[in-house]
Amino acid sequence: MRYNYFSRAIFLFASLILVSSCLNFRRPSTVVREPSMPGESRITYTVPEAPRVSLSVGEALMSWRGLIGKVDKITDGVYLARGFAIANMAMVVTDEGVVIIDATESPEAAREIMAKFRKITDQPVKYLIYTHGHGDHTQGSTVLKEPGIKVIATKEFLEFVKFETGLIGPYLRMARNTQSGRIAPDFVRVKLPVKMAVRADVGTADMLMPDVTFDGRYEFTLGGEKFELYHGPGETPDALFIWMPQKRALICGDNYYTSFPNLSTPMLAPRSITDWYQSIEKMLALKPEYLVPGHSAGVSGEKEVMQTLQNYHDAIKSVFDQTIAAINQGKTVDEAVQVVKLPANLAGYHYLQEYYGRVDWAVRGIYAGNRGWYSGDGGDLVPDPPSYKARELVLLAGGADKILNRAIELQKANEHQLAIELCDVIIQANPKDKTAHLVKAVSLEKLAMESDNINKFGFYFSASQKEFQAAGYKP
Repeated sequence: MRYNYFSRAIFLFASLILVSSCLNFRRPSTVVREPSMPGESRITYTVPEAPRVSLSVGEALMSWRGLIGKVDKITDGVYLARGFAIANMAMVVTDEGVVIIDATESPEAAREIMAKFRKITDQPVKYLIYTHGHGDHTQGSTVLKEPGIKVIATKEFLEFVKFETGLIGPYLRMARNTQSGRIAPDFVRVKLPVKMAVRADVGTADMLMPDVTFDGRYEFTLGGEKFELYHGPGETPDALFIWMPQKRALICGDNYYTSFPNLSTPMLAPRSITDWYQSIEKMLALKPEYLVPGHSAGVSGEKEVMQTLQNYHDAIKSVFDQTIAAINQGKTVDEAVQVVKLPANLAGYHYLQEYYGRVDWAVRGIYAGNRGWYSGDGGDLVPDPPSYKARELVLLAGGADKILNRAIELQKANEHQLAIELCDVIIQANPKDKTAHLVKAVSLEKLAMESDNINKFGFYFSASQKEFQAAGYKP
C-alpha cells in the first residue's frame, strides 16, 4: 500500500515537473561586466535558463513529508494525517472523546485535517498533546480550542518555546524561512511543481499553551484507553512520546521519521544525540506493534517496528561514536566528515536515506557541540577579515575577471561548488560585484534543483534567491 501511494505521488510529481518546466522557459538573457580595475577585460555572461526540479527532490519530499494529503488508519481508533503540512497530526478516538497529537504549523492545515477527522468521528476533542515545541507541531492549535480541552506537554516545553519564540525568535524565523527555501521569494526564477514551502511562518508563540505540564512521566485514561506520556528528549530537549499499552501503539514525535535524522541542522544549535538514542532505547523496551511518527508514514507489525527502531538507534549511536573518536584522535571536522559513515549493514535501509538529515551535517554538529571553534593551527585564532585575503587573491590572479571567467567555465562543466567558492572570493573582495553574485546565484539554483535532501534544497534555494537579489536580477 505504501509503495502504491509512493509511486502515484512520484508520477504526479514528474508530471508536474514537465508542466512547470514549460512555465519556466524564457529566452536566456545576457549580462555585461565592465572592467573594475586596470588590466581587467570585459565579461559577457549569458544567464542559463532556469533548471528543472529533479525527481530526487520529489523522492525526498514524498518520503519525509508526503505530497498528497491523506489520513491513514494505523489501527482501530488511531489515525494519522500526513501530506497536508510539514508535520503530521494524529487522532485517537475513544468512547468518551478524542485525543489529538500535534497540530501542524498553520491553522489552515489543522482546519483541513480536522475536517477529514470529523468524517471519522464527531466526538469532542478532550486532549491536545504536543510531542515537542517546534512550530510545525504547535502553531495550528488555535483551531482546536473547544470548551474543556486540556493541552499537555512536558515542563521543558515552556522554556523551549520561550527560547525559540522569544530570546532568539527573530533569528530562528529567518533561519526557518531560509531552511524552507523562501528567504527572498521575489527573486525566484524556478516555477516549482508543487508548493514546497511551509504554510505559515514557523517560530511564533501563536498556539494554545499547555494546561498540564509534567516532569518525567504522566498518564491519563479516556474512554477506557490508557495513555502513558514519557519525557523523551531527542530532536528537542522537551520532546515526549506516547504509549498506548492496550493498542500497543507508540506515538514517537520527531524521534523517528523516514530519513536519517536531522541530528544537526546547519542554522540551529547542536542537538543532544546521546539523549536521542537513549530515548529510542526506552521506546524499544515497550515492544510496540505500531509506530506513529511526527513526519512520514507509520510503521506496523512488532517485528518491523522493533527492527526499524533498533536500526535507527544503531545508526544514530554509530555516527555519534565515530565522530567522538575522530575528535579524540585530533582530526579536523573536515577530516572527520570524510571518514564518518553509516555502517554498511544500515546504509541501505529506506528509512535511513538522507532525505532530511545528513551524516556530514551530524558530524559538524557533534564537533560544534563537543569542542571549541579553534583548530589549533594558528591561522584561525585571531583571523583577519575575509576581505583581506580575498583582495590579495584577486591581485595574485591578475584581476577579478580572471577568477570570474574560471568560475563561469566551471559552471558550464557542472562544477558548481567550485564555481560558488570562486565567486565568493570575488564577492568578499568586492561585495558590489553584481556579475559574481549572478554567477553564484545560478550555480546555487542548480544545486538546489538537483538536491536529494529537503533541507539541502531549501538552503541552496534560499541562497540563490539572496544572490539574485544582490545581483539586482529579478526574474
